[in-house]
Amino acid sequence: MNIDDVITQIQNREPATSFMPVETDWVDSVARRFPGMPKELRHLYLTYGYGPIGKSRYMIHCLLEPDEIYDPETARGLDGVLIVGDDFAGNCEAYDAANGWLFGSIGSNGCFEPYDGIYFSFTDFLEKWFVADDDT
Repeated sequence: MNIDDVITQIQNREPATSFMPVETDWVDSVARRFPGMPKELRHLYLTYGYGPIGKSRYMIHCLLEPDEIYDPETARGLDGVLIVGDDFAGNCEAYDAANGWLFGSIGSNGCFEPYDGIYFSFTDFLEKWFVADDDT
């Protein structure tokens, strides 16, 4: 699924989902600072923006720096990592933009861990968490 299909499905399943716009200049400044921004991420921000999925189910962030969430010591260990989402339970999805935009998570231990073989991108994560049918 592409990001447009994923967002459409999320909005259908979670009507309280809302997005706020992101300025093109901001997206361009991040892309200049960290070349190689995934096209789907750029499209997400320029087409939809950022905001909550449902009523506090999940938050799509506007690429937060670690020091915007974590204490200074933890943030120093996350240099080059940009936070893209938050489950409101201590886990954040993020991209290691300084290392080829590797997708992963920051858990309660404050360390970035790649999602090797689990989720290939933020779109893949959103699809599997919020769109894929529940087999139970």
